[in-house]
This record gives sequence, C-alpha cells and structure tokens, in this order.
Amino acid sequence: MLEAPSHAVGDQAAGLRRLFGARAPQVIAFVSGREASGRTTLLVQTAAALANAGHGVVIIDENSGPNNVLSAFGMTSRHDLMDMLRQARSAQHIMQPAAPLVRAVAASRFADEMIHLDAASAECLTAGLRQIQQGVSFVMIDCAARRGGHISPLALAARHIAVVVAAQGSAITHAYALIKRLARERGRDDFQMVITRARSEEEAQAIFDNLRRTAREHLGVRLDYLGSSRVPVTDHLADALLSRLPHTAGDIDGGGFLPFQVRPGLRRSAPGHASARLESVV
Repeated sequence: MLEAPSHAVGDQAAGLRRLFGARAPQVIAFVSGREASGRTTLLVQTAAALANAGHGVVIIDENSGPNNVLSAFGMTSRHDLMDMLRQARSAQHIMQPAAPLVRAVAASRFADEMIHLDAASAECLTAGLRQIQQGVSFVMIDCAARRGGHISPLALAARHIAVVVAAQGSAITHAYALIKRLARERGRDDFQMVITRARSEEEAQAIFDNLRRTAREHLGVRLDYLGSSRVPVTDHLADALLSRLPHTAGDIDGGGFLPFQVRPGLRRSAPGHASARLESVV
C-alpha cells in the first residue's frame, strides 16, 4: 500500500471546504495520444494516495479492456454511466466502492456511444454528475483512446486535461497531435503534462520542455508540468494535484465540470486528422 503524503493542515482545510461546499471538486481527465503509457496505473496509484491523505475520490473509468481501473481494484462493471443517462439507474446505483474514500464509475459504453450530446442528454448528465461529485475532492477520468483520436464529451468538459506521454518518439508525436486537435477543434488552451517511462527526471524534463516550446510556438497553448514517473510506474501525482492545479472559484452548482458542448442529432464523429510530426528528444 502506498504511504500517505503528509498534508495534515491541508486535509483539515479540505474537510472544511467539503463540509461547507465552498469549492467544487477538481475534475481531471487523464488522456493519452496512444495506449501503453502507464496512464491507468498512475491514475490508480494517485487515487490511492489521495484517499490515504483523507481526500474523497471518484474515478470514472472509460476503458473496457482487461487492465482497466475496475480490474485494478478487483472489481467488475455492474452498471455504466450510460445507464444513468438513460435513466435506468440512479447516480448512486452506478457508483461502486473501490477502496476507502474511493468510488468507481464504469463509463466504457458511455464513451463508445455518446460521441456528442444533445440538450436533453447534457441536462441529464449534468444533474447526475452533481450527485456523483457530492462529498469528494477529486474526480479523475481515465479516458479511453477511441478510433479517430476523439475523447468523450465527459472528458472534454473536465476543467483540467492531463496528457500522459510515454518517453518514446511515437508516443510524443501522438500526444502533440492530440493537443493540436483539442486546441484547434475544442478551443482548449492549457494542458497539464505527465511524462511516464522516462529513464531519469532530466529526460522527462527535456521531453516536456520540447513539447512546451513546440506547443507555444505553433499552437499558442500553455503546457504545465504536472510530474513524471519512471519504469515501472510506481509513483503518484497526489502532491501535484493538491498543490499545482488552479482552483476555479464560484462555480459550485455546476460542480467541477465545464458546460457540455451540445450538438443536436449527432451520434458519431468524423474521422480524425492525420497526426503531425514532432521532433523527438528520446
């Protein structure tokens, strides 16, 4: 079991904020330009460390594969976020206790089927997410990589997008292509970066510096360094999430999500754009 970070004073403040509802939870979508980045393992390790420090966490698992978040906690999917959207199950029914202070929500069917949301679906999803977020400090979305490179409406509405990049040339190229698409098609102008499978912190920092410079010069977007993890992935990002993510004040009723983009009558996305090349530092 991971050792809990020492945040006694911070835990008391977080508890008071949760008690009086003074701050929306932090919602972070963890995305990758390609799989095999160690994203799911890192997310599980981080959730466990946050819970050990006294912070309530909800993990929304968009992956259906055998190595998803649910399987890491020894669980199987009973209900999906899609069941809540179809009003077949309540928000309480689709959440499963994964560990003390950690709840998990399966969402692979939602991510597969709901490429876009209509107005009624967006309203229903917003209401359900308000219930899911009650009493937690963090909502972490493990985003599945879908054909065409799209990510789900849920991930697109997360206040923070953390791009997890393995220290490999092709992974760096795919990550840059994802950032480019989200910046140009969705208007996102800031991203958190996580480098995994680096041989050293210096290598991780060099990869981030190269990505940050390229994204600033060619896309006009801001990249912030959230952290790195070696091989194998045994680290966590709890300290970084607690200290480096900016909070958004005042938007408590809507929870930690941005408003959903509504596209009436659409259910399937167009093919993704071809990936741009990025010079690798590996």
